Amino acid sequence: MGDLQSQSKCQADLWARDDQRLLFNFLRFSSTYWDICNNSQKIRLHKNMSCDQRAAVQCHRRYGDVFNTTFDDWSMANRRKLARDTQPVIELHHGSKAEIIQPDDHFIHVPKGSKLQMPDLKRLIDSIPGTQLFVSAAKSVKVRVASLWKIINLVYTRALNPGIEQWRVGALVKLVKAFEHLLDPWAARSVRGQEDMRRHMNLMVKRCLDRAALIAENAAHDLFPNDHGVLHPQFKLNFGDSGFASRLFALGDCEAIHARNQVLCT
Repeated sequence: MGDLQSQSKCQADLWARDDQRLLFNFLRFSSTYWDICNNSQKIRLHKNMSCDQRAAVQCHRRYGDVFNTTFDDWSMANRRKLARDTQPVIELHHGSKAEIIQPDDHFIHVPKGSKLQMPDLKRLIDSIPGTQLFVSAAKSVKVRVASLWKIINLVYTRALNPGIEQWRVGALVKLVKAFEHLLDPWAARSVRGQEDMRRHMNLMVKRCLDRAALIAENAAHDLFPNDHGVLHPQFKLNFGDSGFASRLFALGDCEAIHARNQVLCT
């Protein structure tokens, strides 16, 4: 079990270094979070409020405004909350800690001296409702963090270039590595032989931007990082709305630069 515990700690530490700024940016992409920030003085919780609305309001009360503040100021203002958030959801405890187990908790009993095989452990964890997403995210946390920064970089780049074709934006951020030296983002459309690459890039950009919107809306309901669910058309990122770019860059482009640097470092 020592190897498993060491691996989990390493993954948790890696996630803790990035999750605050990732969350900050995805909250900024959410139209739901934007609406609540604009109407925070008027919105009140009430018994007939839907679960989704309640979750979004409570998320705003937890993390506050992300549009009129820098990340450094936001993280400082929320440092205690964020410190609690980085505590692992799943922990490994010795039998002497049995008193902390709650009635709704699930635990795996490993008798002293027994040999636990990893396939058996995975089957046990997968059988517990609601844990599959955690296990999947924990195993691929390094890849997941890198992909989230790529998505954020794509959103900012698209917001800065709303008038150009989507495949050009994908080429600018090198979304498809195989096309990195083949697809010129500023080449004329009349250039022959690149039609298939452009179509593929258009598809990849659309998928990533839809995924960004879904992650952002889940984040606004205090589910992060989570890309599960169905994206309603009204929550898609609207790059044709000048107000979207305005609120992203109201305090400058430091978040866009940071995202670009994160991608370059991977």
